[in-house]
Amino acid sequence: MPEAGPPGADPLSRVVTALNTVAPDLDGTAFADLLWLASRLDGTATEGSATAVNTEPTEHAPAPDPTDTAPEADSVHLLDRTAGRALHERLPGARGRLRGDVVAASGASGLPRTLPVTRALRPWKRPWLRGRTQTVDLDATVDAYARSGELIPQFRPAPERWFGLVVVIDRSPAMQVWQEVIEDFTAVLNGLGAFHTLQVCGLVFGEHGPELRDGLDRTIGPGRLSSPDGRRLVVTVSDCAHPGWREPEVWRQLREWATSSPLALLNPLPVKLWRRTALDLPGTRVLPGPPGADNTQLVFDLPPLLPEGGHDNWLPVPVLSLSPHSIGRWSRTVMRRGREGCGAVLVPRTGRASEERPTPRSTTGNADRFLRTASPAAARLAVLSSPFDELSIRLLHLIRQELVPEAEVADVAELLTSGLFPVRTDQEGTVELLVPRTAQEGLRKELTEHEVWRINRALSRYLASHRTGSGQLPTVVHNPAGAADLPSALRPFAEASRRTLELLGLLDESTPRLREGTPSTPARTKSSRGPVSPPYFYLSYARTPSLGPDAGGDPNHWVGVLYRDLCSHIMAMTSLPANAPAGFMDREMGVGEGWPERVSENLANCQVFVPLFSPRYFTSEMCGREFYAFTERVLEAQAGGAMAAGSRVVPVLWTGLLNAEHLPESVHSLQLDHMDLGERYTSDGIYGLIKLTRLRDDYEEAVYRLAQRIVRTAQESPLPPGRPRSFASTPTAFRPRGSADRSIRLTVVAPTRHSVPEHRDPAPYGESALDWNPYHGESTRPIASLAQELTRALDYRVSVSSFDDEELAEPDAGPDSPDTLGILIIDRWALTDARRRDRLRVFDTRARPWQGAIVPWYHADLQSQGAQGQRLTADLERIMPLTLERGRRTDTMSAVNGVPTLAAFTQALPRVVAHVTQQFLRHAQAHPPSLPSSPRPRLSGPTPSSPHPSSEERTDRGDEV
Repeated sequence: MPEAGPPGADPLSRVVTALNTVAPDLDGTAFADLLWLASRLDGTATEGSATAVNTEPTEHAPAPDPTDTAPEADSVHLLDRTAGRALHERLPGARGRLRGDVVAASGASGLPRTLPVTRALRPWKRPWLRGRTQTVDLDATVDAYARSGELIPQFRPAPERWFGLVVVIDRSPAMQVWQEVIEDFTAVLNGLGAFHTLQVCGLVFGEHGPELRDGLDRTIGPGRLSSPDGRRLVVTVSDCAHPGWREPEVWRQLREWATSSPLALLNPLPVKLWRRTALDLPGTRVLPGPPGADNTQLVFDLPPLLPEGGHDNWLPVPVLSLSPHSIGRWSRTVMRRGREGCGAVLVPRTGRASEERPTPRSTTGNADRFLRTASPAAARLAVLSSPFDELSIRLLHLIRQELVPEAEVADVAELLTSGLFPVRTDQEGTVELLVPRTAQEGLRKELTEHEVWRINRALSRYLASHRTGSGQLPTVVHNPAGAADLPSALRPFAEASRRTLELLGLLDESTPRLREGTPSTPARTKSSRGPVSPPYFYLSYARTPSLGPDAGGDPNHWVGVLYRDLCSHIMAMTSLPANAPAGFMDREMGVGEGWPERVSENLANCQVFVPLFSPRYFTSEMCGREFYAFTERVLEAQAGGAMAAGSRVVPVLWTGLLNAEHLPESVHSLQLDHMDLGERYTSDGIYGLIKLTRLRDDYEEAVYRLAQRIVRTAQESPLPPGRPRSFASTPTAFRPRGSADRSIRLTVVAPTRHSVPEHRDPAPYGESALDWNPYHGESTRPIASLAQELTRALDYRVSVSSFDDEELAEPDAGPDSPDTLGILIIDRWALTDARRRDRLRVFDTRARPWQGAIVPWYHADLQSQGAQGQRLTADLERIMPLTLERGRRTDTMSAVNGVPTLAAFTQALPRVVAHVTQQFLRHAQAHPPSLPSSPRPRLSGPTPSSPHPSSEERTDRGDEV
């Protein structure tokens, strides 16, 4: 062998040089594999050690916990504790206990491939052409006008949504493992917009057969689901594993519903397991009948050797799996007459076939047999779950989403029904999977060492990048100084880095102020010019339009002169380094840079906001967005206790003192009469001083004083960096031109410290409902005060009150009263009071479309989660259905479904305000000014003396609205 490297080289370099000489075609990956194999072939490894998972060096192992009562010599160490803190899943039934902090991490969606499932359901959006409401028929109106010369509107029935949907969910104990999947699937149906109503019922097998229960667990008659007009769709969700499905009563009930409405059976189990359950009826393929027809009109062929009867004795029931392909075929068959048809089972008149079916064989087996027979995705899920002694369904879905994205619901079902992982359900309804020692030994043979670390890294990255998720994962952050020993899994599933701790609302030991709400410093984005340094001030101005090529010069030239003079003074007054920008204005951006991104980033990092006030400034939507984005950032910092109270806005009069009556509500709190800058500044503004040569000294003094004020404001209480928000989605702080003054009432529905239930933590509450602070882990300010300032920043006149102190409007107060916009800020714990529940129920029945709601809750408040949180949410749905339904129409991230963080609240509130304003303009009664009496004109066509305006004229007039 040739000389392996120079004499002074390190051993690894000499080995690499030698290998490169012997095999010059090896690449870097091949080198790494070769070195890893060489390290395993040291002559001491025993059989099977190549796939052992307990070979990580001991310095990476978590520190032993004195409360860990079941340590194992070959345990799998999933976490490098030197880089962060261990995250353990909080399991109420766990055999181990861990000292730490309780948090709720972001969970995963229980329904894989949500977007393809949504697309598969699109055929149900086909409208019913002749609805109950009327719409203007333009063609008929034009024909009537041409015949009679009188403009008389003609109406026709308006299209509407075809079906109301009823989802009947099997409430058998075995169906609890599908709770997350069913909830996410129901959410997809609710957000699809294809059904005019959505009702969820439960199917319970009692002593007297199957019973139908509503959302309040009250028994309802099965005849309630029959539809006389065929406009109701019924989807039954069950795995058909309960013994009640082997009795004929439930199938006769399904037949009854299917004779008047389209009905389908949705089974989360994989198709190959259906025959092991009560879904062992004769199978067939159905072809479409008329669009939207019930099951009696579906076309099918009888399978051969059917034991009895003809077509009249059998009724087809489509059976679906939770895959886009299966759901899509069924949707197209029923609504689009798809030629491919879909699969179904045949249900006889008696409900079940006369002959007895064999008892399903046991699914319990060892890991080797499961790995040989299971689908590849189900086998991989089992292998990746083997490092844990116990895990919840939520964590299993998280592993599936992040590490096995190709897995479907059927693959999860195959694992859950295999018998490998016994299921345990605690009193709170949490479903936990136990991983026995025998199953671990068989599955870990297929688990390599690098995959163990890949599990940890993937889940850690997910938690660090998701502030909120579709479901909450109860978690314990290991902390020896924690308040209590909590039941949890002994092995961590992820690593809580500093960023993750910030998102979870906890602190790292080196940053004690983080728990008080100090916002984290966002990573700086980079542009083509390199890293962007935070500016000292942000200059906001309204662009003056050019008068044309002959006007001469740039109309915004003098704004740039003011900006450069301010930067010069600030550099002299401070210790800013030479390469640090003293200010920012968009005229200084380079060609080709992303304008919205740079504006958002500088607004999120500047210390002082300097707007140039002029009449044109308050009509500029861009300036309004800049003003609101900075105001929102200041309010968030003050709410979190990161800075003292006070304004960080230094307004500059560009055209002289403005009439206070014409100023927006959002700037009324700012001091504009700057007498210390000189009388000529107050009367003429910066523009007058800079344009007149004889006022040059006044200009120099005013700019110098302004620079002093900017520096003093920035140094009084440093403003921490914020989060850059999308500039396109930022609302404006100024009302549209020509609109009337806007008033809005914010009403807080919350208990006080003295009226809160005994078992409820009183920390978020005060002496009044207006003292309620749901985000007490992030904010030091009551939610009412924060919401008032945020809404005022949107240019509204705001009043705040407690719901307990308000008088409800009388039912005969008129169809359009009250005339004031309103938003309820609801604490779900307020529903524990019977009197308040009754008043909210009455309010809901009288609520107008322009009265919205927002439901804050804190993601780290475990009392508002789990079974208790579900009960509170169910109470709210029962008491205020109309208000919540209206609130869900705002956008996909509805505020009535819960706002878990302070940052999410500041983004959700403007959307709710915009929604109620739109509803008010759409529904409120108009009060036109009185006109002099004159003969009522006849609606007729245009005459030469009164022609219709041209499209150009209408466009010009629209600019003045």
